[in-house]
Amino acid sequence: MPRWRLLAALAAGAALIALTAVSALLWPVALVYHAALAWAVVRDARRLPAPGRFVASRELPRPLSLGAEQTVLVGVSCPEAAGLRAVVADHVPADLAASARSIAGTFDAAGQLIVEYGVRPPRRGVYDLPAVDLRVWAPTGWWRRQCRLPVADVAAVYPDVLAIRRWQLTLRRGVRALPGQRRARPPGAATTPGALRDYLPGDDVRRVHWKATARRDHPIVAELEAERGQQVVLALDCGRLMTAPAGHLTRLDHAVNAALLLAWVAQSQGDRVGLLTFDERVRAFLAPRRGTRQVTSINAVLHGVQASYAEPEFGDAFAYLAHQVRGRALVIALTDVLDPAASADLVTHGLRLGARHRLLVVAMTDPTVAAALREPVGRSGDAYRWAAAEELVAARRRAFETLQRGGVECLDVEAGRLSPAVVERYLELKERGLV
Repeated sequence: MPRWRLLAALAAGAALIALTAVSALLWPVALVYHAALAWAVVRDARRLPAPGRFVASRELPRPLSLGAEQTVLVGVSCPEAAGLRAVVADHVPADLAASARSIAGTFDAAGQLIVEYGVRPPRRGVYDLPAVDLRVWAPTGWWRRQCRLPVADVAAVYPDVLAIRRWQLTLRRGVRALPGQRRARPPGAATTPGALRDYLPGDDVRRVHWKATARRDHPIVAELEAERGQQVVLALDCGRLMTAPAGHLTRLDHAVNAALLLAWVAQSQGDRVGLLTFDERVRAFLAPRRGTRQVTSINAVLHGVQASYAEPEFGDAFAYLAHQVRGRALVIALTDVLDPAASADLVTHGLRLGARHRLLVVAMTDPTVAAALREPVGRSGDAYRWAAAEELVAARRRAFETLQRGGVECLDVEAGRLSPAVVERYLELKERGLV
């Protein structure tokens, strides 16, 4: 491909030939000019490496995490390309939401070029990346060489595994990174008796060990350790309301990310974790089990979960769960709540399930609704938006109050904060001995 410098030089040569009509003495000048230009153009074309000399590679995060910012590296090598400038364009699918379609760079002295771009995939799935387009030229050259380099890769987008890695890293460092993150070993206010120690101001008086207090003649309290090996079942609603977008992701994708992180945290606490996905019928069920292998199985199921436009049948799903899960369990239902009338099925069957299991209903507030409540009211249009948002929130609140009166735990949180918030509530329930 010609560069603009070559086009300008050809235009100047054409003008020089046109001037020969005025003076024939300009013909030798025009001939010398075009001969020199042809020599420079041919020389520059030969200096550019042939397409077969370029070797490309791509480094992808495996797997890609849903909704998380990640970096993809593309490398191109060719010893003869040292010092050449280049533009690299990867054939990345639009569904991966790449930050840049093409990236400029310069080959180093060894003929190596490495560029990077960011992706933030908003949907789960498997995507093909077949090739990389490369355009190279010399800084003072006349030509650009463009070629397509085959680099076949498959990018698999799974639920947000980076959240698990961040959790593991911060636990090793002994710091708290997420709003809900606690110590790696749960302090426990739960049910298993532990060691005795002296009473300290602020201790719960119900933990006073009266026999030890009488023997030592000063207050002694019993430390309680969090009970391990309990059952946690994640019930994921895949019905109509979960298809709605909530920021960068859909409600279902926010719930999928939260479910994976919660599954890993629960197994790290020694609990058995299971999964139930449903819409108008039960789609998948994994019985509660321990270990990282169970988390891997849950991740595989969550990778293939899709929302449908059917109304969820909470009665069938909760009845199936009650039949499959023996013994008491913490059931965390990731769903959405509108108002008492629209959520009557959830309220009725949730109260019934709550009589046997500890039920936590988790719903996501739409970020646009939360923003409408926070914005100042300056015009009549703002007042109407605020009133509509407040009416929606009030209707959700009434549905939650009905559930809470029946002993059901509820959590209403903005979609973008769902993962840390649901982990916080799980740890809180565990430490209070309510799992």
